Amino acid sequence: MLSFSLSGDDKGPVIVSTKIDSSKKAFFFDFGDTLASTDPPFIFRIAMAMRKSGLDITDREFEEEYVKADYRLFLKHKEIGSISPREHREWFFPLLYESLTPVADVERFRERVRKEMNEIDFSRSPVPGAEELLDYLKGKGYLLAVISNNDGYTEEKCEEVGIRRYLDYVFDSTKLDLIKPDRRIFKYAADKMGISPSEAVHVGDMYGTDVMGALNAGSDVIWFNGRRMGKFDETDVKEVSELSRIIGLVD
Repeated sequence: MLSFSLSGDDKGPVIVSTKIDSSKKAFFFDFGDTLASTDPPFIFRIAMAMRKSGLDITDREFEEEYVKADYRLFLKHKEIGSISPREHREWFFPLLYESLTPVADVERFRERVRKEMNEIDFSRSPVPGAEELLDYLKGKGYLLAVISNNDGYTEEKCEEVGIRRYLDYVFDSTKLDLIKPDRRIFKYAADKMGISPSEAVHVGDMYGTDVMGALNAGSDVIWFNGRRMGKFDETDVKEVSELSRIIGLVD
């Protein structure tokens, strides 16, 4: 059974102060809940839809289960050696529902959740500190890219929140038929940018998809842990709870 603890709830921003190696040439970023977020956040919208569908669960409880399922997905992919976008769709929610076990008829429940999700209005905006960080890194000469598990419209979403102008590349899982945590999407991005994965730093919010996926591809990692989650293993990773803190790791 996986377990974790919350990290530093009352101790101010989380930051692990190991500096970024000066040999790095590029930064990869996750998009959703890293550079941009919705109001309400995507994970909380699922929790809202689940409550409307009859499941008694808080936003925080669901957030914890979601992050656990993401790590389980990484472990399953690691056993097999790869994962496709189709497999990601087929594997993730069953792993999540194994923990939740809300009702006997899971498929009917999932359909109701999807319907309720479609009824929830939301807006999208940059995460605090995103533009400041991207502008700083651009000024330092780094190549910048988004690598997102998304619906084919990542570039348009980057335009919507005003960050596309900072990015040299936008890589979308749907368009590429590649998906995190599979190392192939990180390798593809690095090849397109004319670097090796080891010359990139990946910044993302999900421990399995982003942290372990990028490490498995040979990239350095900064875990954007705004949720203040504990790690699932003993992997040594740089960690911040505010994007602006990354500047201090580079400067």
